[in-house]
Amino acid sequence: MGFSSFAVLQNNESIELLLEKINLLKKEIESLTASIETNNLTISRLEEANQIRYVDLDKRIHLLETKLLFEETQAEESSEQSINPLSGLVEEDIDTGEFGLWSNSMKLLDNSRYSEAAENLRLLILSYPNGTYTGDAYFWLGEIYLVQEMFEDSSEVLNAFVAKFDDHPRSADGLYKLALAKVNLEELESAETLLQEVISNYPNSGAALLAEQDLIKLNSQ
Repeated sequence: MGFSSFAVLQNNESIELLLEKINLLKKEIESLTASIETNNLTISRLEEANQIRYVDLDKRIHLLETKLLFEETQAEESSEQSINPLSGLVEEDIDTGEFGLWSNSMKLLDNSRYSEAAENLRLLILSYPNGTYTGDAYFWLGEIYLVQEMFEDSSEVLNAFVAKFDDHPRSADGLYKLALAKVNLEELESAETLLQEVISNYPNSGAALLAEQDLIKLNSQ
């Protein structure tokens, strides 16, 4: 075998080795890409699960608060009736009527009867615009619309909530839920502004933690 033939053979072997390495690299890249996609899907599912757990926990806490208030109201009424034997003969006052609507709304919500709960909450807002539970009614009505994927209605109600009840205990949650509605309406700039507002104004809240995750997702799109 001449020198030129040997050189050609070496070149062919080198090319084959390079092709083999390229094929191995392609397979590694494909494997890494599949792994990244799987991880992204897992992260997305975890984030969705966290949001669901967050909403469910928030609802359970609120229902517990409502139950405690209901028990307190019943105890007060029982005490009043024992003191005043005529108390059962007078008409119920406005606060009792409002609480009845509110309590029934929460029971319906707990049983996932969203349309009926929404109807009760709308009636409460109309009947008691300055009532004790009006802010909560706005919040949960917006939440129901969000769950039902009625994003325009949810955005409208939650926007009213954050505007009218800026010192409400659920202000952070209201801002965050409003941002979710905006995301689903593809109003991404508005959603990003709201998420940043949640983080800035309520840095130690659960809503802020979720807002940070959602901001990362928005910025990566």
